Amino acid sequence: MSDEAIRYEVYPIDGIDPRGGQHVGGHSGVRATHEASGITAYVNIGRSQVIHKMIAEDMILSAITHPKFR
Repeated sequence: MSDEAIRYEVYPIDGIDPRGGQHVGGHSGVRATHEASGITAYVNIGRSQVIHKMIAEDMILSAITHPKFR
């Protein structure tokens, strides 16, 4: 699956205090949308955008390759 087929949006983490501190700008929740199929995955389980993107890609790939969608 190519990256240009997926659109990423970044969201803030719930519960982060907007006044600042160690996690200022802690926007790591990622929503990935596969443009061709319209399948969307939202991941927000930690602080790493890179890991969230990888998990979201795996979720979309699993949904696309599942026999139900063929």
